Amino acid sequence: MHSEILKNEEGKNAQKSSLQFVEYMKKNLGLLDYRKTESTQKTKKNFVFIIDEINRGEVAKIFGELFYCVDPGYRGEKGRISTQYQNLVTSGEFQKGFFIPENVYIIGTMNDIDRSVESMDFAFRRRFSWIEVKASDTVDMLYPSTNENGESTGLESKELADEAKRRMKNLNAAISKIDELNEAYHIGASYFLKLNNYDGDFGKLWDYHLKGILQEYLRGNPNGKLEDLKAAYDKKEELKAGE
Repeated sequence: MHSEILKNEEGKNAQKSSLQFVEYMKKNLGLLDYRKTESTQKTKKNFVFIIDEINRGEVAKIFGELFYCVDPGYRGEKGRISTQYQNLVTSGEFQKGFFIPENVYIIGTMNDIDRSVESMDFAFRRRFSWIEVKASDTVDMLYPSTNENGESTGLESKELADEAKRRMKNLNAAISKIDELNEAYHIGASYFLKLNNYDGDFGKLWDYHLKGILQEYLRGNPNGKLEDLKAAYDKKEELKAGE
């Protein structure tokens, strides 16, 4: 009985603390009260939730009870669960428990060679479909364009993009020749977009961004030399097969 009273007191204290935090957010950070809108389930519109670098933490622990809801077979109200914060929801479609509507799509991005992050739990992996995006798939990002908001994207000129494409291709070909390295270690277009910050100076891009990560690739690997990668990066013509 005594332990049960303690549990009840702990629960009340946790609820009080949570409510105090919500009030603080409202007062100091502009948090708005929940406003009931059209149910996500009742609209035909699809929603996308993007989690960048999803493997930067222990995903199973971060998702907690939602681990169950992520499974495509338990989407919608049939997968409804009660979370530890359920007491904070006093109205709306989630009052009786949380669930992920069937028209909500979760996209996670990750770099699977990053040594500083957690590996993905196999049980969590099977809840997603997987698509590999190679460095060569990102080349079009280099070319000047305009997005749907009228904002300029890509590098400042086609000539600069052509040179970036050649250097990127040559560098990645040289990386693939090194034992223990493969396409997963290729340098993608996002690195070369940084040229906009250096007035198209490829030397600064190498010194400030590429050199460091390539040194990490080669650490403890006797089969590769940074000088060879730099030579490929600086080559004026596109490397031919076998070079």
